[in-house]
Amino acid sequence: MKISLNHFQIAILFAAVSSVMLGLVTKRTDRERLRYGLYCFGCFLAALFGIGWFMHFLHG
Repeated sequence: MKISLNHFQIAILFAAVSSVMLGLVTKRTDRERLRYGLYCFGCFLAALFGIGWFMHFLHG
């Protein structure tokens, strides 16, 4: 079975996995972990779209 993901899907998967791990290893309570994980995921997405648009305008 071969899984074929495009660049955007891989970036979202990376953001999700990284956010979960950062939330788990940096905070003590479940509430803090959830909030920090969601915050990190939002930051990853903002960076993903921000850098993507920057590259789009840079290359015309």
